[in-house]
Amino acid sequence: MTRINEQVLGQLKQASIATIIGRYKASEEASHLLQPTLTPQQGVAVLLKADLERDAIQLIAHGLAVMNAIRWGLEIVKSYGANTDDEHKVLSCVESWLQSPSETLRIRAQQLAERVGLDNAFGWLAYSVFWSGTGSIVAPELPVVLPPENMVGHAINAAILLSMIDQ
Repeated sequence: MTRINEQVLGQLKQASIATIIGRYKASEEASHLLQPTLTPQQGVAVLLKADLERDAIQLIAHGLAVMNAIRWGLEIVKSYGANTDDEHKVLSCVESWLQSPSETLRIRAQQLAERVGLDNAFGWLAYSVFWSGTGSIVAPELPVVLPPENMVGHAINAAILLSMIDQ
């Protein structure tokens, strides 16, 4: 499975990586290479040339629009396969949410994430839906709290990197 391809790179619409690199902490090696004026595609190319695929994944995960990031994460995690019933349920829930986002599916994703945990790609993928910005991340009886803008990027980055380890 090619994790980084022209299709995903084409979804990065920013003129430069300046706003993207402000959403996460790049590795020391990557921060020396990434100039804020680079386009996202140039930034990814620089990182891949330096054999920093993990940094390139992180840049992409934080640069994609929410739905595109979750779709990319789903595609990669799914390609490595699910081993348990709960992992299959996560994939099904995320696919359903991408087709028709709803609060019910967003909450279901959180429940599944809590069940499978954060020591695997599936938990992070499920949390990406919960943190998508379409609803509050606190109990219903509390005032609405939306997730920070970069949470989906963090979750997708973790999901992809963990899927690479678990293969």
